[in-house]
Amino acid sequence: MVNLDKKLAALPAKPGMYMFKNAAGEVIYVGKAKRLRSRVRSYFAGRAGDIKTARLRAEIADFSYVIVSSELESLMLENNFIKRYLPRFNVRLRDDKNYQFIKIDYRSEIPQIYTVRRLTKEKGAKYYGPYTSGLAVKQTLHMLKRLFPLCGNKKTGNRPCFQYHLGRCPGVCVGKASLGAYRKSFREIEAFLSHRQSAVLQSLNVQMRKAADNRKFEKAAQLRDRIVALRAIWERQKIIFTKPYSADFFSVFAAGEHAVVHLFRVRGGRIVHQEHFEVESAGENEPQILEAFLQQYYEDASDIPKEVYSPFRLSNKKLLERWLKLKIKVSTPLRGKKAQLLKLGRENAQDYYGRNFASFEAALQSLQKILRLPRYPARMEAYDISNIQGFLPVGSMVVFENGKPKKSAYRKFKIQTEQGPNDFAMMKEILARRLQHLGGPDLWPEPQLLVIDGGKGQLNAALAALAPARKDIPIIGLAKRLEEIYVPGVKNPIVLPAQSPILQLLQRLRDEAHRFAITFYRGRHRSAGLRSRLDEIPGVGPKTKKKLLQKFGSVDAIRRASAKQISEITSKKMARTVKHNL
Repeated sequence: MVNLDKKLAALPAKPGMYMFKNAAGEVIYVGKAKRLRSRVRSYFAGRAGDIKTARLRAEIADFSYVIVSSELESLMLENNFIKRYLPRFNVRLRDDKNYQFIKIDYRSEIPQIYTVRRLTKEKGAKYYGPYTSGLAVKQTLHMLKRLFPLCGNKKTGNRPCFQYHLGRCPGVCVGKASLGAYRKSFREIEAFLSHRQSAVLQSLNVQMRKAADNRKFEKAAQLRDRIVALRAIWERQKIIFTKPYSADFFSVFAAGEHAVVHLFRVRGGRIVHQEHFEVESAGENEPQILEAFLQQYYEDASDIPKEVYSPFRLSNKKLLERWLKLKIKVSTPLRGKKAQLLKLGRENAQDYYGRNFASFEAALQSLQKILRLPRYPARMEAYDISNIQGFLPVGSMVVFENGKPKKSAYRKFKIQTEQGPNDFAMMKEILARRLQHLGGPDLWPEPQLLVIDGGKGQLNAALAALAPARKDIPIIGLAKRLEEIYVPGVKNPIVLPAQSPILQLLQRLRDEAHRFAITFYRGRHRSAGLRSRLDEIPGVGPKTKKKLLQKFGSVDAIRRASAKQISEITSKKMARTVKHNL
């Protein structure tokens, strides 16, 4: 048992970053401090000032800290550790796989442009975003391909790319256009993605006049059409300021454990873009949520203006400005157009919250009450088994966070120990394996509810898996036939009306686990079918197998093919071997 009093007494009066951990070793909160001694001790002194602090203090079993040389360093370290550990009690952006960036990759001979979900920040690459809407990213890329000549190949050679045949590539892939000039043209794309409208138009106008002076009238006409198209796009954007003014306007709406941060991006005096960011608020108030959000957002954001507007006076304003290392000013307007724009942003955030969180939160609160759960079921996991008479059995685990699927947390299991069709034993195995990943910074978070597909038998098998781990995780079984909810220690199952939002949520969770298990099983069964034929043929390696399947499409088609047709891909001797074994 850790002696917290002794550790608290030894805290230094220096700036640093600290981490609180629960009894399982899970990092539950990360913070920064000018003076570690006074800041960390404040959590344990007297009565907790708010519900969140009381809940946090009740779970703290240990803490660690890192001494730094300045408060600015502690801010940077805090942000990195929040992203690494995703602590439950910190304000944080929801799973960053929900967000996308547009990446311009200059590392290949011919620069490429595509979307990514993670920032790796390699040398020779530039990123634009984040975007919360996949549709917005697709539309932006489609617009880029329509307005700017883009090559689809990564290297120059003898074969033109597909875009060249459509008239959308200048021919850089086959030497019909200068590689240097093509790479230089990406400056316009960068300006376009940064919403620097005047820079793009000025560059295109210079190129158009130069082409006309050199009597390259077809090229001049193409540039003219591009200028007209760009002006038409920008004219549709709402003008909010009469001067060419650029700023980010952030608003926030929070309720319970969730919050939505809304962004109006203004460039050149126009609203060029808006985004909604889903945030795990951990019960913080709106100013605290926005402060924490801005730290995380601007670490990855590509297009940072000189001014940022917030509806609140931020306590870490000066620290944030220093951290960004730019001439950026964070302000809080009290009246005028800027204040009105922030108010409009809050209305948009509240509307988004109502459409995406309110109904789920009500259902989860009701579920907690009906099942008498000790904690709000923010994370629910469901499990299912798929096999046919015990052949190649698999299990699935799906995760819903705050009522919505979190696909990055889904897991697949190949049943390792049980032979024969014993679903109870298989369920026990996958749950036991899942429980091995509980606790610790790099392990899977602990759920507030486990849902098993099945009745009493499956539920008892799951309970048997929980017993050795000595984990008091709430668990229920959901039987398909009458949609009955089985609770351990309760004789009769709970039966809810078919139209109940609680039942519908549990059904979606259970059905998603079934779908995921079936998909995995079919893929494994299909692979096993291929292995039993091609992989058992002497001399047929992965490359030959790939060539055969690409050419003929299936094992049956290879079987129907003649040895002569097969020898077009491989040697005559190998073709005879394949025919003989199939």
